[in-house]
Amino acid sequence: MPCQYLWYQVRKVEEALNSLVPHLAIPGVADAMNKLASIRGTLLTKVGIKYPKTISSILKLAGLSPGTITLWLDVECGWLTEARDTPGAPPVYHYVKDEVAMVILKGELTHELEVELMTPDEYLGE
Repeated sequence: MPCQYLWYQVRKVEEALNSLVPHLAIPGVADAMNKLASIRGTLLTKVGIKYPKTISSILKLAGLSPGTITLWLDVECGWLTEARDTPGAPPVYHYVKDEVAMVILKGELTHELEVELMTPDEYLGE
């Protein structure tokens, strides 16, 4: 609910700004509008997601003739692999279980697992 409350405050400041527009000729109104605009700007910096999730590259395995597999940690979803069968090829992403991530980290990647990680998922849409 904090985001709704912030949007409520933004709307109230905007209403105040709109009420001052017809009175711009009165001394001091422009200063008040500038102050309100500053408050509105401050409120807008607080609305929404300001802390994006962190995805960190943990390990890049090269020399998979000629492909690469990169292991990432997505703090919200877990382990993620990015595989490219050749340099410059489009990436193939897979979320993997902890066990698979440990195999990759230990350097015990088998040929079967390598092929699985480099194979794109089948498109199941219509």
